[in-house]
Amino acid sequence: MPAVIYERSVYQPHEAELQLELACVVKPHDEDSCSTPEPISPERMQMANAGILYLSPILQQLYGLQKGPETDDYGRLQPTKHAFGKAIDLLVNAAIDAYPRQIPSGCVSTDSEGGVRIEWVRETSSVHLVVPATNSSESYVYHEVDNNYATEDATSESLSNWLKLIADGP
Repeated sequence: MPAVIYERSVYQPHEAELQLELACVVKPHDEDSCSTPEPISPERMQMANAGILYLSPILQQLYGLQKGPETDDYGRLQPTKHAFGKAIDLLVNAAIDAYPRQIPSGCVSTDSEGGVRIEWVRETSSVHLVVPATNSSESYVYHEVDNNYATEDATSESLSNWLKLIADGP
């Protein structure tokens, strides 16, 4: 006697579930993705609202870019997931490395591909943190003091050291 399988005994997913599964299979899940970043974690949001002198406003600028319009006529306005996370990690670790000195106030922007740029500009010196949109290029620190300028790989230590030079600026 053949076994009869009733329709109710076999799980049949709804159309929305099938579409979600298909999207997960088709969509690549790599770190180089330029897709819209995931929601901000509560821990990172607490850092932005912690009132840490100069660091919290920089983090708030980053979060503001992430929550703003995705693109405009010139390209991407929101930082990519890679650039967003890497910039936060570098800033927080530089602040830890610099302690008890403070990270000076700076200005945050994105490039047309969603990479992050943070600038600390003073009268005779400047430091620029450049984090590309994907991990296919390395992050770097561009620094200029008087007429001397150079670039180097972005690490929390290098960023902290160069920011030390302009920490006492206006």
